[in-house]
Amino acid sequence: MSTPEDSIIETEKLSPMMLQWRACKKAAGDALLLFRMGDFYEAFYEDAAMLSKEADVNLTSRQGIPMSGIPWHTSEGYVDKLISKGLRVAIAEQTEDPKLAKGIVKREVVRVVTPGTMTSQALLSDKNNNFFATLSVAEGIFGFAFVDITTAEFHVAEFKNEHDLLNDVYRVRPAEVLVPKRFKEKFSSLLDEMQKNAPFLLSVEDDWRFSLDLTKEKLISHFKVHSLDGFGLKEMPAATIAAGAVLAYIQENLCIAVDHISELSTYNTSDYMALDRTTQRNLELTEPLNGISSKNTLLETLDNTLTPMGGRLLKQWVKQPLLSIVDINQRQHGVQIFVDESIQLERLRLFFENIKDLERIAMRVSSSHANPRDLVALKNSLEPIPQIKSLITTIQKESTLLIAEAAKLKPLPELTQLITHAIVDAPPFRTNEGSIFRSGYNKELDELREISHDSKAWIARYQATLREDSGIKTLKVGYTRITGYFIEVSKGQAGNVPENFLRRQTLVNGERYITPELKEYESKVLTAEEKIIALESTLFAELRMEVVKHVADTLHTAQSLAVIDVIQSFAHIARQRGYTRPDVHDGYALQIDCGKHPVIESLHIGEPFVANDIDMDAANKRLLLITGPNMAGKSTYIRQVALLVIMAQIGSFIPAAKASIGIVDKVFTRIGASDDLSRGQSTFMVEMTETANILNNATSRSLVLLDEIGRGTSTYDGISIAWAVAEHLLTTDGKMAKTLFATHYWELTKLEEKIPGAVNYTVAVHETKESIVFLRKIIKGGTDKSYGIHVGRLAGLPPDVVTRAQEILLHLEENSNRKNAFEPPKKKKIPKVKTSSQELQLTFFG
Repeated sequence: MSTPEDSIIETEKLSPMMLQWRACKKAAGDALLLFRMGDFYEAFYEDAAMLSKEADVNLTSRQGIPMSGIPWHTSEGYVDKLISKGLRVAIAEQTEDPKLAKGIVKREVVRVVTPGTMTSQALLSDKNNNFFATLSVAEGIFGFAFVDITTAEFHVAEFKNEHDLLNDVYRVRPAEVLVPKRFKEKFSSLLDEMQKNAPFLLSVEDDWRFSLDLTKEKLISHFKVHSLDGFGLKEMPAATIAAGAVLAYIQENLCIAVDHISELSTYNTSDYMALDRTTQRNLELTEPLNGISSKNTLLETLDNTLTPMGGRLLKQWVKQPLLSIVDINQRQHGVQIFVDESIQLERLRLFFENIKDLERIAMRVSSSHANPRDLVALKNSLEPIPQIKSLITTIQKESTLLIAEAAKLKPLPELTQLITHAIVDAPPFRTNEGSIFRSGYNKELDELREISHDSKAWIARYQATLREDSGIKTLKVGYTRITGYFIEVSKGQAGNVPENFLRRQTLVNGERYITPELKEYESKVLTAEEKIIALESTLFAELRMEVVKHVADTLHTAQSLAVIDVIQSFAHIARQRGYTRPDVHDGYALQIDCGKHPVIESLHIGEPFVANDIDMDAANKRLLLITGPNMAGKSTYIRQVALLVIMAQIGSFIPAAKASIGIVDKVFTRIGASDDLSRGQSTFMVEMTETANILNNATSRSLVLLDEIGRGTSTYDGISIAWAVAEHLLTTDGKMAKTLFATHYWELTKLEEKIPGAVNYTVAVHETKESIVFLRKIIKGGTDKSYGIHVGRLAGLPPDVVTRAQEILLHLEENSNRKNAFEPPKKKKIPKVKTSSQELQLTFFG
């Protein structure tokens, strides 16, 4: 399908309106352009076909130009539909008053809506951020900046390698990512990997927009500062480029206001526990393995927050457990206070129930998208602030964290009084619907309303006067939308009408007239309605500008409320479920008495959850080798330990009788089996890749979960790899991580005898001649049985298959060397040999 850009000849034939459209289309770039024409947004050419297909509207044509349109007053729903399908949408509006325009009304692109910058409440999840991110590279360092324009959160960091950057992009999960052309060309495989793990819309811009001087100046100008050192950006060129580029792109290319973004925070991933994308998935921290919702995740289990801000902050905390014992203890102490002060906790929760999404309301106010209901929600959300401050400051047990956050809360009484005085309690959604302001707020508005509301009384008085003056007792004064006001007289009385009656309409049984006085009143009443709508729109715009002055304080209040909300959520759950406060310390030991899996325990699946202990130390218990049958609970147990450690380091209490937890810097998991067919990787290759990542990056402060290492290859290969991996984690300086190693290889139980630090554990089983019962209890000792055939019977294998399997197993055991003790060879030092990549390849495939 051709477009006006295709030829100069065709361009010369375009009407002035279409020439204006062409200019707007050029400004819109690859976005679908919605061009305002009267009461409709119109799309032309390819945009028309796309709008018709994706929004299910009619495709027509005029003078050979394909076109489709949507009503402007319902456009928001159509735009939402387009954005939800990953499209960009540009909005071209009339930017001058048609009554004042000379010739064609001026139109310009006023905003571009994209997945990373959408503000629609219908599409945004209350407890999820919607980040727009930028990636850059400078001096071999990666810059990563991301901003949520709906909450004003703006963060930036630098990374030395692709692996750490990839993990952080997965943590943030931006909806849209902007990169320079040279980045896309050089790091295309990295971008592909990011897209595979956390899909987003990719935008590419010219390299010159990512110059250090230009982006630095953008940030300095935006934040009105002389230097960026106060933001922690000194000697961080990659971060500076990413932050400045994303801000400039949103404001200049997408025409979106960013005035409400008043803060920028740099962060360092070394301040938080490292959780790579594999670990986040395997532990189901915020998303279950079988979907993208938060159901049956650690996040859902811990989320008893009452505000959207609190819910979003909790998600950040879950993905970024702390390494600072001081900060962890501050959070824990706040939780402890509310656990002890149950009455105050319930009072606080009542206050929080009235608080709406202050961050997103502030954004809509500052960007002119706020509606009357937003201002009422803002007022209602600010009203409980004095009570919240008072409640926290009067609790006898002081919390440094809670006191600090309470001190930042701004009640803004002048603002709440202004909104209360101005706007009715239940205003309409749109400003053009009228009835927004209270009586007494504006004198002119009250007078116009009186004219509009008093029309019936005026008509009754006027009708009585006309009947008396004319002597026509059956005379009626009425109104229709088509003809307006009229005086109706029967046919028999038509000859008695006064001279000032002017005939308006002839009916079957009578005549309708108008008088100069009635015509004047009609004009006055009808224009009053228009004036009311216009005046209320003006008054609302003026009120919004007053509210804008308080946006910064509102955002600070929202941030502090979020912290308090998460702390109270932890306390509420701790009281409900009997969680206890773990002792988090700087040592190596990990000791948990009667610990439970937080998610499974909360599901109430019909049977009591069996609690288990764990006891690890640096000297004798560094690697716990856990053997036992399938379905007995090995995987649940090792996941449980990791989740309890993460909960402790985000400041939450945990489901355990008692716990002493040494700070963990990283959690790694190698759990389950999966192919990566997109990269041609088999299940075993994925397993080995994940294992290699663990061995290369784990430290003696890490927690490693290994589930069935080596099961994807032959038995001898598998045992050999599993033994070597365990041996490496037990004996390599700086790599002696706390390791939970679940396996079916009974041969590995010999590790306990061979290497200090390895301890055997197994899952208790009650066995009879006919069946076994999994007791779900982890006890000391090993096993040489996997009970695989029994599990097959439980899964529904045909009886003859089960019987035959038992016969084969008995034969194999009687004719194998299984009774002989497994004795691996002594470890030898293998000299390192330099080989070319070609030699390595030949060796691998030879």
